[in-house]
Amino acid sequence: MSSQKRLSAFKILKDVVRISLVKSDNAEGFPAKFCRLMASEGINLLFFTCGEKGRGWGINIAIEFACAERAIELIEENFPDLSYRSTSSGILSLFPHRCDPSIAGSLFHVLDVTGIEPEALAYSNSAISVMLEEGAIDITSSALFEPFQFSAYRTPADWKLAQEGKEELYKEVVASYQEKRPKVYSLEWLTGQNLFLFEMSNSNLSSVGNLLVDFSIQGYQLPFLTSTPASGKQCMDLFICIPNQDERTSPDLTNTSCGTAPKKISPVAVFSMNGPHFGDRYGIASELLTAINRAGVQLLALGCAIASINGVVPADQIELTTDVIKQCFDVPSVIMKTYKRQS
Repeated sequence: MSSQKRLSAFKILKDVVRISLVKSDNAEGFPAKFCRLMASEGINLLFFTCGEKGRGWGINIAIEFACAERAIELIEENFPDLSYRSTSSGILSLFPHRCDPSIAGSLFHVLDVTGIEPEALAYSNSAISVMLEEGAIDITSSALFEPFQFSAYRTPADWKLAQEGKEELYKEVVASYQEKRPKVYSLEWLTGQNLFLFEMSNSNLSSVGNLLVDFSIQGYQLPFLTSTPASGKQCMDLFICIPNQDERTSPDLTNTSCGTAPKKISPVAVFSMNGPHFGDRYGIASELLTAINRAGVQLLALGCAIASINGVVPADQIELTTDVIKQCFDVPSVIMKTYKRQS
């Protein structure tokens, strides 16, 4: 690989349980129903992604280990025909990504070289997060020092020393905070976007990584990335957004070795909200998804990680979605942006 990318730091949250679910039929409103079920038992979603594929939905969540048994009981009682998988996992987050596709691409190269299969991926406003099997966390964190430089520490040993005692403090904050009506710093919209849906597995991690690095070289930004489990296969569906460009300058995705040909939805818009307590209080995703479903918003994909909620809707539903979000959150300002290709 070429010169190292400079990042501030990375952090890891261990001792979580990942649950991945696929609802392939009778799936209308499924994400909202599922999140209401978790909220009814006071289960915090430390990480949440959902995405639409055909007439079905895929969902990834991470929850505290103590809640896992009850969550699985609820799934089996309320969705007896549902396909799901669960593992003991950890969440690794790199920051800041600055919407640079090469950050995600380099992370995929690390996972490919180490032979580690990602379980789920999501963007926040500041970080890219990947969920991994618990046993793969230390191997991956050490391998990060090959493609990345971190201002906070120079070696894996430096990082381990800096983290001593911090995870328990983080869990204490999560467990103790509850907020009746969450407030966000702002609601930001990115217009002029294309949404692409890839099928990704360990066999094409390197190819997807190369594709994203090439995006960066061509001057593209990557304002949205998330993943959901794929139905009946040991792979994931990867959702990414890149700016809509003239067809003559758009990146050619059809000839990449990334599994099946990517599905394109255009035009779309990406919304993002940043607030200190997403993931710290149960019910936030439930309230938002319920309101979205009730209003008839066509949500295409959503990711909640590291104090952020990021989603994609058709471009003509920006106003409707903004009204829905304002029903659920205190929103002091709405910001409209358009990411352009860097020449």
